[in-house]
Amino acid sequence: MGAWFAARRKNLADTQTSELENVEKAVTIFREQHEYISNQWKEATDEANKLNSLYKQAIAEIGKLEDQVSKMERINSEMQKTNSELIEQNKALITELQKYKQLNGKTTTP
Repeated sequence: MGAWFAARRKNLADTQTSELENVEKAVTIFREQHEYISNQWKEATDEANKLNSLYKQAIAEIGKLEDQVSKMERINSEMQKTNSELIEQNKALITELQKYKQLNGKTTTP
């Protein structure tokens, strides 16, 4: 009977040791997975921050370009107005020139 108790204690101790080893292995595996996931999360966060920074830069650049387009549209509108005025002045000068030539006895064909 004493041998049986000794064997039983040894079996229980072996079982507990085996269970502890399994728990230790599981903890090691979970720790490694946690480390891997943490690194992946950090990389993803860093990448997201970079993309966010690039997005903000792009938005700022778009704002500047929109301002430039508005300025160019105003300048273009002013130039079109000036061009129209110059066309009218040119027509008036051509008419005056034709009148002057007719007064001098010369005819021109427009």
